[in-house]
Amino acid sequence: MKIGNEEPIHSLEEIIIDRKKRLKAFQNMKLAEKYEILVRKASEKNASFGLAVAKGYYKILAYKDEYEVARLHSNHLEKALENEFDSFKKIGFYMAPPILFGKTHDGRPRKIYFGGWFFPILRVLARAKILRGTFLDVFGYTKERRVERELIREYERDISNLILLYSEKIHELSKRRALLPLEIKGFGSVKEKSIAEAIVVRAEIMMASNNLNSDEQRLAAE
Repeated sequence: MKIGNEEPIHSLEEIIIDRKKRLKAFQNMKLAEKYEILVRKASEKNASFGLAVAKGYYKILAYKDEYEVARLHSNHLEKALENEFDSFKKIGFYMAPPILFGKTHDGRPRKIYFGGWFFPILRVLARAKILRGTFLDVFGYTKERRVERELIREYERDISNLILLYSEKIHELSKRRALLPLEIKGFGSVKEKSIAEAIVVRAEIMMASNNLNSDEQRLAAE
């Protein structure tokens, strides 16, 4: 069962319009506008680089935290069930909030069953997205959320630097860095492993781009 609209979109303008709409729903218009500014700056250097940033930056900004999971479920689940089934008597949820129930012995989030009474709580939690990233964000103190916010800051720094130093020599490396968030997948221990692998690749990409730029500057000086 598919929740929400996931139709493929290809052009840069279509992606920007679509992702801004999603980011506004995810957080607010301020985040959506910040997204567009970085994408536009990258596209001014090269269209395909801009397209890569449009895809990668959205992926890393719209991480699936507790507020987003609650929003997606409360906004789309009931409608999706009505479209999928002729009738259903009750709704139940298997959730794995690590802040409450920790992890299993193998490091995976511990799933707990919640009955239909939990649906109104999801609606309240979805509205609480305004707390995301503030000192009142109780979920933001977990290791996973801190890592996600640091990945965003690192991505913004890297892409800003690649825009500043952009040349055809580092074009493929720039695109690779821009799209790297798409390789971060899963939840819990699976996501942790994915992030660890992406961190290694990110270091290799940035080192290679810095070396190419240094070589180019040295040749220009000669």
